[in-house]
Amino acid sequence: MELGTQGSEQMNLRNWLERPPQLNRFRIPVEAERLMDNDLVLEQYLSPASPSLAGFRLDAFSAIKPRITHSPPSDAHMWDTSMLIEDRHVSPPVLFMQVSALQESQSMVIIGEYRLPEARAGTPMYFDFPRQIQTRRVSFKLLGDVASFVDDPSEQDDAGFRASPLAAGLSLSNRVKLYYYADPYELGKWATNMSGV
Repeated sequence: MELGTQGSEQMNLRNWLERPPQLNRFRIPVEAERLMDNDLVLEQYLSPASPSLAGFRLDAFSAIKPRITHSPPSDAHMWDTSMLIEDRHVSPPVLFMQVSALQESQSMVIIGEYRLPEARAGTPMYFDFPRQIQTRRVSFKLLGDVASFVDDPSEQDDAGFRASPLAAGLSLSNRVKLYYYADPYELGKWATNMSGV
């Protein structure tokens, strides 16, 4: 009985020693940023010594969807409640993030498009790239039903809320952070853990 217990402990120890190290996400510092197209496009410039990019973190937007109302067909009775489908999205607005990176050919190459889920404002969302990328410049472009979103009235003053054709809450300013994966025990000068960001 004791021999069996000792054998299983040795096997557990061997399995623990042979498993790959747990990798954590670490933030990659950005040298400069540039916002364009009503803050729906963001370019980030990196140091040549930056580690290979593994993905990006996006903090969820503070814009909300508008109410969608539908008027009943002309032949419907005025009080027919089956025709009242107010506040129901027949086709919910969808947002995508298109990510491009500067490659050796000195041209921007699309790395991928990521559909953005609905989330509470400020929620951190993580998106891994299909492969690690070494680059000096990354571009993020918000695509999709951008015009279908409006700002949360509780977070906007009335004057700015009426004047803006596009939701200011969809701005990419201070929302995107690049990261790489590394063993937490091998921290270098670039290491800033994403959980603390």
